[in-house]
Amino acid sequence: MQCKRFHIEVCKKEGGKTMRLSEYYGIQEAIKADVLQSEESYLKLLKVVGANQRYSFENQLSIYDLCPQATACADFDFWREHFGRTVMRGQKGIPILDVNAGYKRVRYVFDVSQTTSMNKEVNEVAIWKFREQDQQALKEMIEAKGYDHSESQLEVIVENIYTLARIFGDEKIYEVMNELRIEDSDRLAFEKFLRESICYAVGSRYGISYPMDMDNLRENYAYLDSITFPLMGEMISEVSGTIIDQTIQKSKEIDRRLELSR
Repeated sequence: MQCKRFHIEVCKKEGGKTMRLSEYYGIQEAIKADVLQSEESYLKLLKVVGANQRYSFENQLSIYDLCPQATACADFDFWREHFGRTVMRGQKGIPILDVNAGYKRVRYVFDVSQTTSMNKEVNEVAIWKFREQDQQALKEMIEAKGYDHSESQLEVIVENIYTLARIFGDEKIYEVMNELRIEDSDRLAFEKFLRESICYAVGSRYGISYPMDMDNLRENYAYLDSITFPLMGEMISEVSGTIIDQTIQKSKEIDRRLELSR
């Protein structure tokens, strides 16, 4: 992984020194400005959001900037203690903000692709992937909320992702639109943009490319700035993360049921 332009200083500080919070926040602002340059960058970020759903949006921005292909990030000690893996020589850490008991500090995490086994044994890291049978998990999640799921085999995943985005996201979408003071004449288009952003992040985690309305994306993306973008991003990150985590939980629950029934 190569050090990018916003992180030259990060790479220099990797040898045991801690980045100052002011530096971290400065880098964050530069990353936001970079993402706001194009819709393509935004879609790339949404994929990072989907693949790293257990991190905050702020930390997902750091992952996007330094290691957009990341699928599983953890700190140096976690890899060694829990997976028997160590960070390969020369790899640069991804700076993330760690908040503990009100105290903030910058620490570094590494993607699994930056690690290797500490011994000769094969100890691959199992990363959850959406399978065809996991469509049942989506259906049960939707039914649990009292809604009807799609039975269309052609677009069943896409339609069910959209339904989940409405179930878990609509209330928060309305809150964000109110906070951003979106004009009544623009609300439907902006609502669609936010909902489809959630769907795109979730779909990327499921291994499918959600069909975004690109014209609507371009029209609404032009209104974003460094202040409104984080507010919107935090909501998308939270909702998509909830859907993905609950899908994984439901998928494992169904697997256990099937195992017990055999």
